[in-house]
Order: sequence, then C-alpha cells, then structure tokens
Amino acid sequence: MPNDVFGLNTVYDRQVESTWPESANYGYFAGGQSPSIPGRTCLIDRIDFSSETVSLPGSSLTEMKDSLAAVSNSNYGYFGGGFSPPNICTIDRIDFSNETVVGPPVHGASLNKATNVLGAVSSSNYGYFAGGYSNSLAVLVCTIERIDFSSETVSLPGPALTQARQTFGVVSNSNYGYFAGGYSVSTPAYVCTIDRIDFSNETVSLPGPSLTQATSFLAGVSNSNYGYFAGGQSPSIPGRTCLIDRIDFSSETVAVPPVGNQLTEARYGLAAVSSSNYGYFGGGNDAGIPSCTIDRIDFSSETVSAPGNDLTERRQGLAAVSGGKSINSRGVRKGTDKDGKGISSTYGYHIGGDPTPNMLNVRKRDYSTETISSANNLPRGRIDASCMHNRNYAYISGSTPIPGTVEQCTIDRLDFSNDTVADFGLMPERKARGMTVMTSSYGYYCGGKLNNPFGTDPTFCVIDRLDFATEVTTSPTNLLTERFGVGHEVSTPFYGYFVGTDNTPGGLVSNCTVERLEFSTETVTVPTVTSPRGQLYSQIYALSSFQDQNYGYFAGGNSPSTYMSEIDRLDFSSETFTQDMYLGQRRRLVSGNENNNYGYVSGGFTFVPPSIYVATVDRIEFSTKTVSTAPSLPTAYSIGGSVSN
Repeated sequence: MPNDVFGLNTVYDRQVESTWPESANYGYFAGGQSPSIPGRTCLIDRIDFSSETVSLPGSSLTEMKDSLAAVSNSNYGYFGGGFSPPNICTIDRIDFSNETVVGPPVHGASLNKATNVLGAVSSSNYGYFAGGYSNSLAVLVCTIERIDFSSETVSLPGPALTQARQTFGVVSNSNYGYFAGGYSVSTPAYVCTIDRIDFSNETVSLPGPSLTQATSFLAGVSNSNYGYFAGGQSPSIPGRTCLIDRIDFSSETVAVPPVGNQLTEARYGLAAVSSSNYGYFGGGNDAGIPSCTIDRIDFSSETVSAPGNDLTERRQGLAAVSGGKSINSRGVRKGTDKDGKGISSTYGYHIGGDPTPNMLNVRKRDYSTETISSANNLPRGRIDASCMHNRNYAYISGSTPIPGTVEQCTIDRLDFSNDTVADFGLMPERKARGMTVMTSSYGYYCGGKLNNPFGTDPTFCVIDRLDFATEVTTSPTNLLTERFGVGHEVSTPFYGYFVGTDNTPGGLVSNCTVERLEFSTETVTVPTVTSPRGQLYSQIYALSSFQDQNYGYFAGGNSPSTYMSEIDRLDFSSETFTQDMYLGQRRRLVSGNENNNYGYVSGGFTFVPPSIYVATVDRIEFSTKTVSTAPSLPTAYSIGGSVSN
C-alpha cells in the first residue's frame, strides 16, 4: 500500500463512532413550510443540548425548501431533496466545525432523482436517502440512493424499500437503519410496516415488527438500545397523533413504552434530533397550523416533557441532524448532558508503567463497579506510552525505554472487543512520550523525544496524523515549540490543547504556554489563555489530564521545586484556567482518564520522603467539582498510558 508506514497489506474498515449521536453537542432543524410568505423557509435553528436553548447560528440552506431529509457523520450534516417548488435533487452540507452551509456547485453532490417527502438514515460511512415522490406527485418510489461520506458522491447501490412509499419515520443504530410507516399508493394507503437496511451488506428486509398503528409523517429518535417513533398522521379521527412507539434494537420488537408517554400535542410533519440522554421532536402540523413546539423524551425514564425552548418559527415538513461531536485527548468523548450527567464510558484501560513488571501490564477498570481486572499483556514493555483510540481500537505508541535501549517505534493495537493486544506496525519516527489528541476520523501524535543511550536526546515538534479509516500516517503540521509529555493535552470538538513539557537532560524547558491545534485547518496557534498564575503551572511536567464536555483538567505533576497536588481546570468556552481542587497528596507520574460523571487520577510517585510508588486513585466528580478517594490500584506503580471506552 503506498505511503502505508505500518506495512499493512489491506485497508481496514473505518473505525468511527457508532451512528447514534451520543456525543453530539447540537441539533439542527432546517427548512420546512411556514405560515410566513412565501410559505417555506431556508432557516436553520440550532438547539444546544447542554442548555436546551434554541438559536439561529447564522447559516441557512441555499434555497427555501420543505419535505427534505437529512443524514450525517461526525463532521457534516447533509440535507437532501425536498420541494422548492418543484421537487429538487440538490444536497446542502453543513460543516459542524464552523456551521457554514454550502451547496452545488461548491459542494456538488446531488440525488439522481428530484425527490421530496423522502426519508434517510446514516451509517458510519454512508447516508441512505429512500423513497418519496420523484419528479411529480404522481410517481412514488422505493429507490434508495447512497451518499459516500468519504468522497461525497451519490450512487444507486441497488437495494430498495419493500414497497414504494413516502413520509415514513426513521431511526438507526450502529448496525441497521429502520424505515417505519409512511404513505403508499397501495391499499390501505397508510403503512405500519418497518423495513430494515443492514449496513454491513446493504440488504433490505422486513424483520417482522410493525408500528402499533398505521402512520405517516412521523419522526424518530434513538439511543444505543431503542428507537422511538413519535407523532404522525393516521387514518383515524382527528387524523394526527401524539403516540410514541418504541423499537427494541436487541429483539426488534415494537411496543408503546411502559409509561405510556405521548407528545404534548398531536402533530405530524415534525423532525427530530438525539443527544446522549434525550430525543427532541420539533415543529410539525397541529390542527392545520404549523407548530414550533419542541418535546423532549428522556431516554432513561421514557418520560416526555416540553422543556420550554421552541423553534424560532412555526414550521412543518422540516429535516434535522445532530452534530458537533465532542472528543477527548484519549479518544471519542462521551460528553455530558444538560444536567451535568455524563454519557458512560464502560471501561478504562491502564497501559504499561513503572516499575517492572508493570511495563507489560494492561489493567481494565469497570466504571460501573470501580473494580480493576487484568487484560492481555503488552507484547513489549512500555513505561509511559502514548495512546490514541477510536471506538474499536487503542493505538499504543512510544515509550521511555528500558535503560540501555532506545525508544520503541512499534505500535501495539488493543482491540476493545476482546481485550487482546497485537503488534500493529511502525511509527514514522522513533520517539517517545508524544502528546495525543483525537477526532472521530484522525488521531494526532504530537511532539515527543528520543532517549538515546548512544548519543544525543533530541526533542520533536512534528505532528503525525493517523487516519483511522486507512490506518496510514502523514505529518501535516508541527507544534510551534518542541514538546513532549504524556498527559499534557485535552481537546474539544474543534481544538486540541497542549500545555507544559516534561523534563529534558538539560533541565526543565521553561514552557508553560498553551498551544492549540485547530482540527479543521490543522494549524497550530498560541491562544490568549488567561489564569491568575499565568497559563498553567510554571514549567510543569509528569502530570495527568482528563476532561468532561466543558472543561479540561490537569492534575498533579511536578515543578522545578516540588511535586504538585493542584488540579488546574481549562474552561473550553472562554479559554481561561482556574484552580480550586487538589489531589489527596502531592504526586507525579500520575495518569488520568474519565467516564460518565468522574475523572480519575491514578497511581504515581509521592513527594513525602521516602518517595514511593502508590496505588492511590483520586476521583473528581464533574457536577460538584469535588475530590474523593476511589478504590485503589491492585499494585503501586506509575501508569504508562490510559484510554476510556
């Protein structure tokens, strides 16, 4: 394979987030029919999942249209088809990183047929636009068109709905997309059947379940376990409904949720978005009048309420996507909801460490019980490895070498599905202790150094980028200064932040400034970060980092004169540091990771003479910013690297 620095003979499938948007920050409602002149809109409303406020981000569709459909991946949302009039085939794309919208000819992708009142689902690699009226109201289709997210080309892959229909509801999980209900030209016209597209082979089938009543113009939301179809138009009086059906993805059975909750008002022609813990149904038609209401279903309790923040304009026949995913320095972030509750990672992994034999260990923390067990060992010893990961794999690279040897340039890959670790490939350079940040598509290994027992010990500013789709690396840019140090980084959906640096043979590098990598442009700058003490601790190193959706935390480590117990908190929204928390003891060479509600600072080396390795674990509760003690590690050591999944 050209440019394949890992020496692979095949291109691996893209390793990205599952398709439910469990870490999206925003939902976008676009287009629709409105009571205003000329009767349809190009408006895009944005709901902020953290605060449930609705605003106009400033972008609009490239033309006024209704009865469109939408798909999305982690970077973009695509609004396809619709009625302008006439029916249209164009696709608008919203960039989640900057909320700009482009359309043909700037973007270029279009459906093969001008279609409206269609539906759409998304897998990790493709979006599927299905059914609808094509060309005129007389032609109802069962066609499925596919947009390839990597090339933004549209094709007809071959599968079709089991019958021609329009105005159906859609939900999806990581394996399947479901098209439910709708309106057909057959008798009876209203449909209750559910078609399923298998994302692995693009076959369409009838898995068996049906809606509890025949319904069209409905909308769907989903989490990893269930899909919820709400509202719609039925043949019964008064012709519109507030009912909610739930499909259980594990058994593919459909039922009304046990609590029997319904939308707060009966309506059809609505659209829906999903956050980690809630689904939001917006707009629609209520008794012939377009609605601006947003109803919220709580996935944990299946209760429905109206949180009070509605669309900025009444409309029906709109489309919606969830986007702006959040990520952290060790992989795909799970984020927090509006109440400060986190979206669970299931496990945390502690990788390598010091002293021997910990450098071979992989330990696995179950966040639900806070117990630690052993996973498969590393194939080679690593003292302070750097880790990048997506949903399926952790890529373990670099390490301070065993005395008398040079750094490992070999990458090990940890498979989360079975906890096995295998020799994977080679890094472009032989270096250790690089800082790592991630998006859903790429991992960045930044800086690093070379401990060379046979000569000089250079430090690096190179940024190597691992493409999770092809597992190939390139070097798109550099840090502004030479830096290294595991645990010196956090990230948002748009930026990676690097702080401080570890010690060098010549002493500490006086570098407490912050550098910021902008993911969309891959440029590095020094932001104006403020703090009562400067940008961070003076000349800090050997610290840990972890984060929630709104803040990055830097804990422990040591300055030139002492070990540290302070925890500095970087506010992503304002780029300011505050310091109001402390670890239970001063220590360095600590490791940090996080799950749904907590950050964990584990192991390390204490300051109190005699300095010793410890098994201590401090737990930081994100909602209250309080520090407590969690169950200890099984042995005392400094942890090499860590990831959460």
